[in-house]
Amino acid sequence: MKQSEKVLQTAGETTEYARQYINQQIEYYKLELAERLAKATASMVTIITVAVITILVTVFLALAAGLYLGEQWGSYPLAFLGIGGILIVIGILFYMLRRQIITNPVLSIIIRSFLE
Repeated sequence: MKQSEKVLQTAGETTEYARQYINQQIEYYKLELAERLAKATASMVTIITVAVITILVTVFLALAAGLYLGEQWGSYPLAFLGIGGILIVIGILFYMLRRQIITNPVLSIIIRSFLE
């Protein structure tokens, strides 16, 4: 075998090794992205599930409080109006503090899941 043939064969092998390395790196990054997306999706599903359960609990507690106050006050409409007013005040507080209560914790959970 001539020296030029050896050089060409070595260059071909090196090119093939480089191609395989690049393909392996691409596959690695695909798997890494899939893992991070799965963690972020799981975090979002958990947050949504907890939010839905919290809303349902709030609704049932408001109904129970309205019925109880209706018996105590002798007027169900007045009791439910009072509970509605309390829920409006709580909703306004949540709206005013939405960044501290909702946005920042959700973003930190998602970012943490992407950076782990």
